Amino acid sequence: MSEKASAQRWNAGDKETDLHMKILLESFRTITSTLELDEVLNKIMLCAFTMFRSTDAGYIQLFDEQSEKLIVRAYVGFNDRIRSFRVSIGESIVGKVFRDGCVRMLRTTKEIYDQMADLSEENFHILHSAIESKKTVQSLLSVPITYGEKRIGVMTLHRFEKEEQPGERDLLLLQSFASHVAIAIHNAQLHEEVQKNLDEVTCLLNKLESTNKLLQKRMDIHNHLTKISIENKGLDSIIMEMNSLMGKTVVFADYLEGKCYPSDSLSIEKVMADLFVLFKTRTKPAYARISDFESFHYIYPIRSASAFLGCLIVEGDAPLSIEERLVLEQGAPILTMEVMKNLSRSDVLYRKTYEKYHEFLKIKNPIQAEAAIRELGMSIKKFIQTVVIELYGNSDPYALANDARSFVTRMQKVLPPENRLVMSYNNKIVLFSTTSNEHDQSKWIDLVKKMVDDWNKRFTVAVRAGVSTGIYYHGYAEENHNKAEKALLYLKKQNKKGVFHFHEMGIGRLFLHHHPSEMESFLSETLSLLWTDQETYQELLHTLISYVQSGRSMSATAKKLHIHPNTLYHRIKKIEGLLGLDFDNYEDYLSVQLAVYLYSRFYHIADE
Repeated sequence: MSEKASAQRWNAGDKETDLHMKILLESFRTITSTLELDEVLNKIMLCAFTMFRSTDAGYIQLFDEQSEKLIVRAYVGFNDRIRSFRVSIGESIVGKVFRDGCVRMLRTTKEIYDQMADLSEENFHILHSAIESKKTVQSLLSVPITYGEKRIGVMTLHRFEKEEQPGERDLLLLQSFASHVAIAIHNAQLHEEVQKNLDEVTCLLNKLESTNKLLQKRMDIHNHLTKISIENKGLDSIIMEMNSLMGKTVVFADYLEGKCYPSDSLSIEKVMADLFVLFKTRTKPAYARISDFESFHYIYPIRSASAFLGCLIVEGDAPLSIEERLVLEQGAPILTMEVMKNLSRSDVLYRKTYEKYHEFLKIKNPIQAEAAIRELGMSIKKFIQTVVIELYGNSDPYALANDARSFVTRMQKVLPPENRLVMSYNNKIVLFSTTSNEHDQSKWIDLVKKMVDDWNKRFTVAVRAGVSTGIYYHGYAEENHNKAEKALLYLKKQNKKGVFHFHEMGIGRLFLHHHPSEMESFLSETLSLLWTDQETYQELLHTLISYVQSGRSMSATAKKLHIHPNTLYHRIKKIEGLLGLDFDNYEDYLSVQLAVYLYSRFYHIADE
């Protein structure tokens, strides 16, 4: 090789090394920029996927002390079935890597499968069904994740092609990744401990002394605050008067509006989300130490029947005097009345907007549609987005409607203010917006998804949303709205929360409005005993589902079921006999395909 060629090769190697180091350093910055463990692990996997060109897939498993299993927490190149891959200490390759604390770099399929010989049948099936490409692993890298002396988990990378094999540099880089993942896990655990260090001290209120003096004091306070409310001076004036009567700092954290009164209480606003999680289901007041504050506060939940409206917050941990408690007790119903007045005005506005919006949906004439949308304070742009949101999980419709109002307030703060409508009615919310380009459209939907996810992580009342997008033309807005409703109905039928886009529905849209009894009748007629006597024919039903989902491939189905092709052939013939169908007949097989789809989608979702 000439000196020039040799120099070019070395320069290329240096450039590749520099690139790897840049990616590695970026991953380190990613780790230290957040304390959300799942987010860090997912970013690490993506960085590893970018850096190691000899990698097609990979996953990180963390050790769960309760189950004593290695559990997949982040992955790339696999489908969701990989989440069920749980390995015992010493089991297969990853179990031995964790047990011994030694790396494994395997460069041949035979070597890999030899070391997987003790993998359980269940885990073997899960691992192979999780590989989207259905290809064979050609090489494997696996390293332990250790913090100090403590073993935390294992990181494993797979390669399905033979062209590039992992080298020693890949192994060293992967070990470096693993060490920083360990740091991230340790930091996240410390963060969780700090978050849990919110001590709650509950104190019982002394009974009010029923003396004439206290009765008069109670009446005076009530009349004074009622007068302010009647004069429509607003929440700020009522709270300021309560501050004056108590001689202490009193703040009202409004759950529906997502802000504090007095309006300059910015320090409390920063921790309102945590406060609402703690007190949303409470009916009695309590002392609590709020995050970011060293001292205790007295928290007084404000409710209207079953609906949570917010909290009165009194600074300090000193016991309240009888007079101070009187101010809170008499102020609470006045505040409730004031909030309900504001709420009533908002509901009227939403109702009028909702009616005008539905009038706009019906308009087919483009000029009239333009005028109607301008009346709603919007303008027509190229792309249209409709989101229909539903809150569920509480049998009380009034409380659900209240949560929906609170969710609307959160959206009003996050979503761009221009060119959008937000309407709430009962436990449902409609978002309508138009944007100039697909990027803004995607960004808008991503914001909605983040809000839904954040809510579902915090509260027991769940949120699901159906989304529909497209290019706007006159008359299309109603169709777009109906698609969002159908996407929501699809989630509802599967009893799932989160966000679902209409375009992801596929053939499922054809069965949305079919009654369950109608689908069950079809399954009973088509699948015969496989449906009506599933306990007896469980094996044959599972075989049929695998056969259909594998595209009638005998080899793929046999491999999936871990049986010989001849065994599979006899099972298929037996199934045809039980069903009285011929799978080579187009209509017979189409009926079976539809039956398998309905069973998997609407009756046995766990197999999906």
